[in-house]
Amino acid sequence: MSLPIEIELPEHFLEKEVRCGYEVSEKLKKIWAVELDLLKHLLDVCKKHNINVQVFAGTLLGAVRHKGMIPWDDDIDVAMERDDFKRLCEVAVSEFNGPYFFQTALNDTRYYFPYARLRNSLTTGMVTCNESPDYNNGIFIDIFPLDGISDSRFWNGLQLCVMKLIVKCCTTYYRSRRKNNDPCEILSRMLRPLIRLFPYSWWVHGYNKVLSMYSAHVDRLGLRTHFSFGEKYVIMKSELSDTIELPFENIMVPVPKTYDTVLARIYGDYMSFPPSEQR
Repeated sequence: MSLPIEIELPEHFLEKEVRCGYEVSEKLKKIWAVELDLLKHLLDVCKKHNINVQVFAGTLLGAVRHKGMIPWDDDIDVAMERDDFKRLCEVAVSEFNGPYFFQTALNDTRYYFPYARLRNSLTTGMVTCNESPDYNNGIFIDIFPLDGISDSRFWNGLQLCVMKLIVKCCTTYYRSRRKNNDPCEILSRMLRPLIRLFPYSWWVHGYNKVLSMYSAHVDRLGLRTHFSFGEKYVIMKSELSDTIELPFENIMVPVPKTYDTVLARIYGDYMSFPPSEQR
């Protein structure tokens, strides 16, 4: 059965192979193929609308170190400044048609993540740790907005507290939660009638405003959508504005010209492979 993708793949791409001592299965190759198709489609839309986008995190590492996917990885990440993310959300309605689905918290209300995913609706790629499966679960790539990080630990901490509170309100609004004895879950169920006094979109837009409150005043940007490790993934505005292209499997992808500085900041000795048990 052929894959529901438009991208042309190199001959034998879908076959099992060993890369860097790691066996890449045929199943993983099929996932890669769907994700590469999504990435190519996204990059074409961004280029058409002059939206500045770059591959980021592990995908940037893969582009530099492997000229493609990290052999033991199964996802693709891209990132852009908040204003570019807003423009992408605006054009997505007309640019992404079936089977491509540009998923956000506003157009798939059972899905609450503060970033976007581009999915192929003719495939299935569920994240098994998520509690609510009743949203579009096509194989996806992640699209992250990059937001400003304050130099003040106090204000950063206060911002994160407010963000966590609003996230709880958003996830409680629609999604059914497991009935357990966790105090936060009990409290969120009790407060749901109060939360629903405001439209769901009000909470989502409020979260985005809090998330991006420092962006206009600082040069340091990061994945503020990720509470536990978002400040590890940092890039400067100046590094986002100067891009080059590198080969990534069978396509070219935009990366910061100073990718060495960015990767060293995030990963340290990024050219060294992790121990085999961590792959």
